[in-house]
Amino acid sequence: MQDILNQKAGIDLADRPTRIRVIGHTYLVDFGPSTQPRFHTVNKQRSCSCQLKENCPAIEAVAEYLRNGGQRAPDPMPPCPICGAEIVRDRKWDGKYTKELGWRCTVGGLRHFLDAKAERIKEALRRNQTAVSEHESAAGR
Repeated sequence: MQDILNQKAGIDLADRPTRIRVIGHTYLVDFGPSTQPRFHTVNKQRSCSCQLKENCPAIEAVAEYLRNGGQRAPDPMPPCPICGAEIVRDRKWDGKYTKELGWRCTVGGLRHFLDAKAERIKEALRRNQTAVSEHESAAGR
């Protein structure tokens, strides 16, 4: 017999074997072959990939998993500072000395990473020049 999840309180899943794994920045919930849809992807904003969205029992299953000491999914990467699009990790551009994570924009590619990095460097130079000129003014130079 297969149960179909179409409302939150419709089916008691407490006695069913539920498996949860961290995949990327989300949780993959497997309710087993007797429940349809079997697999649910829950994000950190507590929304499920199925039609129930925020009302899916998979969200409560993830909450219980975390309360019981389950592995937390890492936080997703922030959006591109240039255009706001999604970014993906690029380990080749990790900062050797700064320890900043490398990335590429899904819209602007590596160019947006390099533009953002150049802007951070320019801002650091401006702050440094301001501090030096304030120091020289205080010293009477």
